[in-house]
Amino acid sequence: MNAPLIRRGICHVFGDDIPLDEGVMPFKYAIGRVTDPQELIPHLFEAIDPTFATRVRHGDIVIAGRNFGCGKAHMQGFIAMAALGMGVLCGSMPYKSHRGAIARGVPVLTGCENAPDFACTGDDLEIDFSSGCATNHSQGRQTRFPPLAPILADLVAQGGLRGALTAYLQAHPHMRETA
Repeated sequence: MNAPLIRRGICHVFGDDIPLDEGVMPFKYAIGRVTDPQELIPHLFEAIDPTFATRVRHGDIVIAGRNFGCGKAHMQGFIAMAALGMGVLCGSMPYKSHRGAIARGVPVLTGCENAPDFACTGDDLEIDFSSGCATNHSQGRQTRFPPLAPILADLVAQGGLRGALTAYLQAHPHMRETA
């Protein structure tokens, strides 16, 4: 199950105090309860970087400072990030947002205070979220961040809560609802 926990992509560096609403995703998508990733992806980080959606690719990595995903724990941004196979390194993150990202299958490493010094926007990064090993291929550097807890790593590797529930029901067919 290790491969789902390795991301290689372009780095996108943001600062401290990036809110979920009007930072990661416009609030109108949360209030409208939009959950279609294809509708959400073009608006990811648009308030901070209007050209982000034109540059982001599958597997890209967000590096942020402290308090990433602050504010109300609306999940539209994480739905879009999960669909893109993105990962996050940040200094800190509110627990409800962290829980929501993991539940959607987005790997997040917190406690990465020096991550903004490790990479610049546009750098080619490879992160192993299960070990915390990070490689900056653009700068030829490596470092280690605090790894994802094994129980959370397993959940992310299964694709979040929905994937874990699907796997459980496949392993326990007698638990499925029959109608």
